[in-house]
Amino acid sequence: MPSRTGVTVDRRSLPFTFGPWFSRFSRLTEVQQRAIPAILEGRDVLMCSATASGKTEAYAAPAVEMVRRFGAASARVLVIAPTRALVNDLRRRLDGPMGLVDVSFGRYTGEHKEWVGGKLPSVVIATPEAVDSLLARRPAALRGVRVVVLDEIHVLDDTPRGDQLRVLLHRLEAGADSRPQRVAASATVDRPEELGRRYLANAELIVVPGIRKIFGKVFEGRSPSHVAVHLNELARHGIKKMLVFCRSRNQVEIFSAKLRNRTRFGEEIFAHHGSLAKATRERTERLFHQAPAAVCFATLTMELGIDIGTVDYVLLTDPPADVSSLMQRLGRGGRRGDTTRCGYVVETEAERHLFQTMFRLGKKGRLCASPYGFRPSIVVQQALVLACEGSYVRLEDLKRVLPPEILDELGEGACEALLERMVDKELLESAGSDRYVASEAIEQRYGRGSLHSNIDDPATVDVVDRITGEIVGTIAAADSRKIAVGGRDRRIVKTTDDRILTDAAEGANPARFRPSGSPSVSFELGRAVVESLGVATGSVGQVSIAGATVLLHGLGTVGSLFFLDRLAKMMGAGAVIDSSPYAVSLAGGSPRLPVVTEAAVEPFIKDKLGRLAKLTQAGPWRRGVPEDLLLASVRRGCGLDEVVGFLGGARIQLGGDLDEGVVAGILDL
Repeated sequence: MPSRTGVTVDRRSLPFTFGPWFSRFSRLTEVQQRAIPAILEGRDVLMCSATASGKTEAYAAPAVEMVRRFGAASARVLVIAPTRALVNDLRRRLDGPMGLVDVSFGRYTGEHKEWVGGKLPSVVIATPEAVDSLLARRPAALRGVRVVVLDEIHVLDDTPRGDQLRVLLHRLEAGADSRPQRVAASATVDRPEELGRRYLANAELIVVPGIRKIFGKVFEGRSPSHVAVHLNELARHGIKKMLVFCRSRNQVEIFSAKLRNRTRFGEEIFAHHGSLAKATRERTERLFHQAPAAVCFATLTMELGIDIGTVDYVLLTDPPADVSSLMQRLGRGGRRGDTTRCGYVVETEAERHLFQTMFRLGKKGRLCASPYGFRPSIVVQQALVLACEGSYVRLEDLKRVLPPEILDELGEGACEALLERMVDKELLESAGSDRYVASEAIEQRYGRGSLHSNIDDPATVDVVDRITGEIVGTIAAADSRKIAVGGRDRRIVKTTDDRILTDAAEGANPARFRPSGSPSVSFELGRAVVESLGVATGSVGQVSIAGATVLLHGLGTVGSLFFLDRLAKMMGAGAVIDSSPYAVSLAGGSPRLPVVTEAAVEPFIKDKLGRLAKLTQAGPWRRGVPEDLLLASVRRGCGLDEVVGFLGGARIQLGGDLDEGVVAGILDL
């Protein structure tokens, strides 16, 4: 994949859009200078750079320029964004300059279907699910698309929705008048060439290094009273607008409910997470933007480039899921020159060590991603949509909508096996020779529009304001008469199977949200954590603590499960006292490392298939996947080949200078 440097933009190449998009800036950013000429040439382009580096303008201006060049027909530019919140934010941010260039512009999501004269606007922003729906129900609406933009593609990549997008791009191209140009915008990633190959064709890579200088201040104590002290300290030092990232929605609710009116920020304490209703989230974004001083507690929903105005400081209450998430969060604010200032909360020396390791990796550009593998459950979902849109689906129909590289990865006979499995699981019914029709339950899902999703959502109930009828949010359950949702107190009036009627109240307990589980730690991140403690490359550290033997393996979440399985077979299940993705504590003296061969991998995956499928995000339609295909998919995505290769040559390294306090704490990470 080629890359270019030293290219500048001639404003004459953007006669319609340079003024509306760039006149308020003194100069173009590096990513804009390098990407705009390539996009104008019609090339597929992948831009990788930090948050707030100007990627949106870098694709929007040349794309709109081409709309003017081709003629402002329906759906000339399709922007695919990972969330409805980001779709709405892009609509807000681009509305002004779009209005100055006489190009129709709008959204197409489950919430907003903005047509212009019965047609899609010339520039339309949509989610993958909305594109799936359009291709099934109104394919002609997308036939004239000339440019497809994949915004924040790193959020979708290596997820079921990202795999779905790969198929949708192939379907879109097959139904278009001519192949649409593809442009992708991403945060910095480990392997941009691989990302480009998955979604683009011979893409030009525009990679601009992200944050390199990080000044992180440690804050000790994570209880609400401790966090109140931290916020007050930062306020005394002049911090006015702060984003506080939490690991879970429950944590967001606890902090926002308990700290309102208990810090220097007074009432201006907000909550933002994916289980809040759209109107509630948008109100939070607007109020935070307008407030002169405020704190917003958030989950990963605020990692994306949603416009909430200037953020002075980012505080992390827990280590994020991975290094990529860390860098996204740091990119949301706290910049002075080329240095990012942030804070992080710890309760143990092990947490401090984990944070510091992740900071070092981020500064070096090592994001420690897990291996990628396509998920065959996406083929199940696509087959069901095909069966519903055309009354039935045939084998050749299914093969036609899949990109050739995905068919190759799945292997000979995979589509036939998938269709047979779907009949066995009563998702499809056989209707004669090579014809399959959707079951009644699937037809009903198609009618409701939910068949287009590959989001693995748990069952929840809506929290509804009794007076306004507005949905405030969705929660797992309510176990008291008063709850707090979005940091606001509510009294439960009535509960039914699918909704909870509430009134505004005082003195409520935070609502409970179904936990999504601990983040999966990759093999590369696990090894980085233990090696930064002093464990040598290719070694497993051994330390004796309180009569137990601790092995610092750093094999990550899946690798740790495999290692425990091998140890249990060698020493007996009772030998394991405690474990984490980084270490295991064993009863007794000095153990030897288990002998590991390739032959042990498949039985392990088969035995732990349910858990591993969840860890690798195998997708909500995985019950329609034959076991052999699911086993192969999980193996590709779980990283066990790296683990087996490491253990095959690993040796024990006795304690030495390893910090026993940190080692003990690592078992709790």
